[in-house]
Amino acid sequence: MVNSANSDISATSPVAVIDLGSNTVLLLVIEHGGRVLRDVANITRLAQGVFDSGVLDPDAKGRTLSAARDFAGIARELGAERVVGVGTEALRRAHDGARLLSELRAEGVLDESYLLSGQQEAELAIETSRRTRGEKRQPLVVIDVGGGSTEVAWTEGEERVHGTSLPLGSVRLTEAHVRSHPVPPGELAELRDAVDRASRALEGVCGLGRDGDVVAVAGTATTLAALELRLAAYAPDAVEGYELSRETLERWISDLSQLGVEERRRLPGLEPGRADVIVAGLVILEGVLARISAQSFRVSGRGVRYGVAFRLLEGRSPV
Repeated sequence: MVNSANSDISATSPVAVIDLGSNTVLLLVIEHGGRVLRDVANITRLAQGVFDSGVLDPDAKGRTLSAARDFAGIARELGAERVVGVGTEALRRAHDGARLLSELRAEGVLDESYLLSGQQEAELAIETSRRTRGEKRQPLVVIDVGGGSTEVAWTEGEERVHGTSLPLGSVRLTEAHVRSHPVPPGELAELRDAVDRASRALEGVCGLGRDGDVVAVAGTATTLAALELRLAAYAPDAVEGYELSRETLERWISDLSQLGVEERRRLPGLEPGRADVIVAGLVILEGVLARISAQSFRVSGRGVRYGVAFRLLEGRSPV
C-alpha cells in the first residue's frame, strides 16, 4: 500500500499531507519549524453509498480524485517535495479503496500512501492533541467524528494509547436513518438509538470524561464551534481550543433538526456541504460524550493530517 519516498528529497522542504476522508479531502502543507503554509478542505463525500454497496461510487471517486490532484498541485507550488496521502474508513470499507490510492501514486499525485487502521488513527490523534496541550498528566480523550466512522482515543498518563473505531459516521448514519429534512422526532430517535448501541464499545472508558481533558477534532466539532461563534468566514484561530458544553451541543441538535437543508446552509458558520449530515454528526458526538461522562470538550481542527505531518518533519515513519 506504500511506495518509498525519494531519497534525494530535501530535508528542509515543506511536507504535504492529503487526508482522503469519508466526507472531506484535506490538505496540510507545513514547514520545518511548524509554520503552516496551507490548510484547506474540499467536501467530496467519498463515502457516498459505500456502506451499502461495498464499492466506491464513481461520481464520489471522481470528485475525490479531482480534489487530490488539485491539492497536490498546490502543495508542489508551495515547495513540497513529498506529498503523502492517507485513507480512512471509506477506503477501508470499499473493496476498491486501495486501488484509488494506487491510482494516485501511479499518476505521481502522491509520493506515498497509507490506508490507516482505526488504531493508527487513534495514535495520531492523541499525538497531535498532546503536542497542543503540553505535558498535562490528567487523562486525555480525543473524539474524531468522521463521515464513515468515529475514532475515540484515550490515554491515562501511560505511554500506551488506547483506541476504538466505532461504525458511526455523519454520512453513514444520515444515509441509514435520515429520510427527510427537517429531521422528524422519530428519525432523531433512530439516530440516537444507533449511536447508543454502537457506543457501548466504550464502556471501559466510562468516567474518563469527568476528570480528563476531552478534545473533539475534525469537521463536525469545528462546525459546531463556528455555528456557536456565528462565523461568517471560517477562522481556524477562533475555533482552535474553543470550549463547548454538552448542553450547547444538545441545543444545536434541537435547532438544526428542525430546519431544512437549505435553511441550514444559510446559517453563519455552517459549510453548505455539511448541511445534510451535520445533525447525524452532532448526535454521534453527543452520544460519545454521554458514554464517557463528559460535560464539556475543547474543539480542534488539528486531526490526523497534523499527526502524520509532525512525524514526517521529525524524519519518522508516518504510521
